[in-house]
Amino acid sequence: MSNQNESYPTRRTPAEREMTNSLAILRRDMTTVMKDVADIKAKTLNTPVSAVLQSQPMALVHAVAPVSMEMNVAGSPTMASDAKSVNKTKAYRLLREHLWDPKFKSKHLAEIQANNGKPRWNTTVNFNQSPNTELTENLVAYLERKFVGAGLRKSDVRDFVYTNFTSRKRAANKSQAKKKSDNACNRRSNREKEHLKRRKTAYQSNKTAIDDKMKRDCSGLIIEEAMSVGESDDGTLPHYNHFITLVDNKVVADLGLNSHQLLSRAFGETVEGSVSDAIASQFPQ
Repeated sequence: MSNQNESYPTRRTPAEREMTNSLAILRRDMTTVMKDVADIKAKTLNTPVSAVLQSQPMALVHAVAPVSMEMNVAGSPTMASDAKSVNKTKAYRLLREHLWDPKFKSKHLAEIQANNGKPRWNTTVNFNQSPNTELTENLVAYLERKFVGAGLRKSDVRDFVYTNFTSRKRAANKSQAKKKSDNACNRRSNREKEHLKRRKTAYQSNKTAIDDKMKRDCSGLIIEEAMSVGESDDGTLPHYNHFITLVDNKVVADLGLNSHQLLSRAFGETVEGSVSDAIASQFPQ
């Protein structure tokens, strides 16, 4: 049976171990400073101050530097920088986990609902506007509870929160720009498909009249590839451009009062390039 009065060593937390190490480093540095000060004091008893300054420049540096340098619990500037970097990484992780994730995906409804229930930034207004101001105060308080005893200033915590907001706002703006671009491409593609369908219908309904004017059978000229890249005002394919004009005139006639739905066809700049095979194969060399 073990002795009930027997004591066991207490397990220290990482923060306590870090504090102990910092105090040990500080004690060592102070011992060095006191030794240097004692040496200087001994020499100044019988030596002019100017001579001491010339002979012991490094001693003065050791004596003055620890006093003028800003010290914190980390014990040295290098350790302070490392500690701040660790705190920053931890803060960013905590904020990502605490806030709504626009890219979150899951097969489980409960997890999706949990993500949707998290607080989120309003990226359509500025950081210092409501409701972001209220969310900022809540997030600062949340992080301060997570970093009790870490020596973080409130301004540092607020910087972490602001960085998270700007990151989310930048991502939201990029997402909106891509969405607009995708929508524009989809609308253009849908218009082109619809117009191709109208051209096919107009040609089939007016095949004899169009073929007579073209002096040939034009059945093979209603091609999607030709519709998108074949129209040109550079004179390379005047027969094809004339054919397209005839078909579009029939499309307008068939639409009647609804012809205002069509955009007027306007040629842009002239671009030199090879003729599409889909078009060239339908005409004599």
